[in-house]
Amino acid sequence: MNKKRLGVVAIVSCGFIGLSGCAVEKTTANNTSMGQEELITNGNFSQGTDGWWAAGADLQAIDEMGCITFTKRGSNPWDVILGQSGLALKKGEDYHLKFSALAKQSINVKALVQHNGAPYTNHFVKDIYLNQELKPFEFSFKPSGDDDSVQFQFQMGTETPTTVCVKNVSLTGPQYVKESDLASVRVNQVGYFVRGPKHATVVTKETSPMDWKLLDADKKLIAKGQTIPFGLNKASGEHVQLIDFSSVQTPTKKTTLEVDGHQSHPFAIDNAIYSNMKYDALSFFYQQRSGIDILPEFVQRTDLARPAGHKPEVVTCFNKTDAKGNQWPGCDLSLDVTGGWYDAGDHGKYVVNGGISLWTLTNYYEREKLAARANAFADGKAKLPENKNNFNDLLDESRWMMDFMMSMQAPENSKVSVPVGDQSNQLDHLKLTEIDASGMAFHKVADDAWTGMPLPPHKDPRDRFLSYPTTAATLNLAATAAQCARVWQDLDASYAKRCLTSAEKAWKAANQHKNVYAYDNFVGSGPYDDTQLDDEFYWAAAELFITTGKEEYKKAVLSSPYYLVTPKGDIEATGDLYWQGVSAAGTLSLAIVPNSLPEKEIEKARANIIKTADAYYQSIESEGYQIPYSTKEYPWGSNSNLMNRSIFIGVAYDFTKDQKYIDGIINAMDYILGRNALDQSYVSGYGSRPLLNPHHRFWAHSADSNSPLVAPGVMSGGPNSINFSDPVAASMKGKCIGQTCWKDDIGAWTLNEITINWNAPFFWAASFLDETVQ
Repeated sequence: MNKKRLGVVAIVSCGFIGLSGCAVEKTTANNTSMGQEELITNGNFSQGTDGWWAAGADLQAIDEMGCITFTKRGSNPWDVILGQSGLALKKGEDYHLKFSALAKQSINVKALVQHNGAPYTNHFVKDIYLNQELKPFEFSFKPSGDDDSVQFQFQMGTETPTTVCVKNVSLTGPQYVKESDLASVRVNQVGYFVRGPKHATVVTKETSPMDWKLLDADKKLIAKGQTIPFGLNKASGEHVQLIDFSSVQTPTKKTTLEVDGHQSHPFAIDNAIYSNMKYDALSFFYQQRSGIDILPEFVQRTDLARPAGHKPEVVTCFNKTDAKGNQWPGCDLSLDVTGGWYDAGDHGKYVVNGGISLWTLTNYYEREKLAARANAFADGKAKLPENKNNFNDLLDESRWMMDFMMSMQAPENSKVSVPVGDQSNQLDHLKLTEIDASGMAFHKVADDAWTGMPLPPHKDPRDRFLSYPTTAATLNLAATAAQCARVWQDLDASYAKRCLTSAEKAWKAANQHKNVYAYDNFVGSGPYDDTQLDDEFYWAAAELFITTGKEEYKKAVLSSPYYLVTPKGDIEATGDLYWQGVSAAGTLSLAIVPNSLPEKEIEKARANIIKTADAYYQSIESEGYQIPYSTKEYPWGSNSNLMNRSIFIGVAYDFTKDQKYIDGIINAMDYILGRNALDQSYVSGYGSRPLLNPHHRFWAHSADSNSPLVAPGVMSGGPNSINFSDPVAASMKGKCIGQTCWKDDIGAWTLNEITINWNAPFFWAASFLDETVQ
């Protein structure tokens, strides 16, 4: 889960950029007489602000009106917007727009209906004058051009700051509904292992078994059988049947399944289906690097190369007024934090999210090394600038982030103002206290305000600041630097010593300042806030104990409420591994890496991991897409949750050698690569319907044709049926179920962003399958 952009302020970066592919579902509930339909969702604001979004302003529902308040004049009208996306118009039809509006100070506002992305063609635009009197407005128009997906907007960015309220907004007329082009026979669009499980899901209202045929590239019959009725898949609202063609064990290319005349996308039956994907998944981290030129010889296409972003990056503490009026005093220090990975689609770099991502890559190296497997990432295997330095390429990439993490550590005698105590980022006024932050880690470095797109990092115009040190960031540093110390001990002893020194300083500092929580003190980045830190303390103590064997860390491990605890694997996803819940990382390390716990305790940790993996595996039977993930709602970054579960399932296989666990990860990857409710490969460059338009400032081709398409091997966050805070998602609220709440749209950061902590477990799972299944 990527809890980064929960406020309307974030929409400044995305509210007016090119938003493509906003499919619209026709709903009979909004039909009006004589074929006219109400296109606006929640036009009377009776459901709060659902369906609406704002750019450059705060949006509230007040007295059945939508009111936006902005405090800064922009240079363009679209710098401040109240809008609604996901609408669609039919060519040549009549449309009727009406609303009432007022402004606390007199203002000129543009009301417009425009194409949902570049080149922003207007179908209707009108300048209206508002004052303190609530006035009604009414207009009629015909769309220009062809059927079109559109946005409705009020633009006012060049006007004097004020509050504008609108009421009873209505846009009626025929709604254009695009026919679905999804295949009803859903498969892993990349392929299946020769001797592995092979499952497909068929969307159909039929309740009796149906005949299926497996065809080769020449449409010759390979195998046939009957589907297995399943019924309602509650997570998507579809009625489905299942196909099991695991008995087919002949390698083929461009194979298709056919049911009732409907064919699947083509796929391969081949043991090399993940061989390139794992390297592409790792390449994502190289291409997210800050402070280094991304060179054409190390990327998949020459247009993916770019100059270094933020090089050098020497920054000081944030010293301005935050969004809630708190004045931050800054600090008398500056740090050189050049390097690291950009976190996601923006240019922020975070110690917290970096921590779990770094740990995941290094964990994969550790378990491979300890299992004495063939090393797929030996020096020279991956495309990296460091791939001829005699070190494992996976460690080279991890070290790039580890160096950044350590550079974020406050030096001795660092006086920094922080909010201390049980305070959240919802408080209007924080109480700042100056502390000696020596050894603590600054939470993040980022732009002082959200940027638009396209924007490659080397063209970023914003000022950059450190936030302030937090306990969570400090513990992330302690955990990962301790892990670093042991994996480098026999390779580079001086570097290992540096890591351990940093880790122990961080542990000491975190215990001196146990309640310094993250607050979003500048808005060009996400808060990554977390006020429950017992899990971070356990994780850091576990990694330090494994590396040093010291009694201090052992005591902290044994006394933790998370001691040897693993996720429950229930439908609420209790305890799943992610950036805000890291206790399971500690237990995984204790179970995998040799340490001085009694053997029976290590066996207990392993038993708990197997129990978790079994709970995940049992979910497969209750899911129409046969995935180890049974949940009522799909959260932000749901695809990463499925991949993180795959880590537990993979480690359970390491301990037991039970084939069912491999099958469980294969099922998870089948879902990610197309056997899902949207017939969508969530991975760029792979499958017939791959990810194309992630929320990203450099890979921004859908917003700007001069920007590159996304690199291959990048996984989207996936369906999100809980948070609808971006413009694209806002138009979907109430119109989608669980697995169907997703769009391949650059403006949909709650659905389609890409992040290091999502690609890390995806890399783990793809690598595990490629190296384990023969």
